[in-house]
Amino acid sequence: MIKKAIVIATLTLLGSTAVQSADLFKPDDAVKYRQAIYQIFAAQTGVMGGMSKGDIPFDAAEINKRAMNIGTVAPMLGETYFPATRDVKGTKLKPAAWSNMEGMQAKGEVFGKALGELIAASAEPDFDLKKARPAIGALLQGCKGCHDDYRAK
Repeated sequence: MIKKAIVIATLTLLGSTAVQSADLFKPDDAVKYRQAIYQIFAAQTGVMGGMSKGDIPFDAAEINKRAMNIGTVAPMLGETYFPATRDVKGTKLKPAAWSNMEGMQAKGEVFGKALGELIAASAEPDFDLKKARPAIGALLQGCKGCHDDYRAK
């Protein structure tokens, strides 16, 4: 049941706006919060990517755990994107994200869908490296979609 709830939650990644986030968080704190979430993404996808490339021994349960970890924190991102964070120093968010928030949200939904599919697939008893590679690849492509258009180098 919990996995199904997380799958549903990930499908709404960045899909809803945080109406009152500016009242909850100072802009600098919201950016730190956002960056911390993305650090969790990077750590978890690093393990999964390492397994899919053969650098780390394959473990389906570990992939599921890592995907679930991302699914747990992904819905929190929505409350970190509000206009007052636009000019915070140290953010790598390109201005294009603010001028095309719908496009950014659409990419977040692609990522969320790939994550939900990875969570579901990796929970199946027959999940193996052959099935893991394209599922992890789709997730990483979802990351890349936002990075290419909305993250400064």
